[in-house]
Amino acid sequence: MPRAKGGSIPPPQVFVNPGDGGLISELNENDVLSGRGGRINNHPGNITFRTVVEDYKREYLDPRIRKLEKAHVAARLVAQIRSANPPGRFLREDADHKGKYVEIGDQKAWKNCCA
Repeated sequence: MPRAKGGSIPPPQVFVNPGDGGLISELNENDVLSGRGGRINNHPGNITFRTVVEDYKREYLDPRIRKLEKAHVAARLVAQIRSANPPGRFLREDADHKGKYVEIGDQKAWKNCCA
């Protein structure tokens, strides 16, 4: 990632906010579900997500990369999932509506990529 004059780069731009899209009742094969357990681990989108993470791992773990640059790596990973066909979303189950999901947004998705 090229640096601007003075050595700093701006943070990644947020395109998707938490809750965008409202309640979601139908998942697609590229959706990434937040949480734990076999049902989530075996969701096709989560399997794809783990494969994509492997592609970015070497760059992200490079000791020369700075924290803000790591955020840009995570943002590119999230953008790749979101640009799939059908578009992948980063979702969590809604606590008040069993079986429904809500978008977690870009910032939380970036953090989940690197956790």
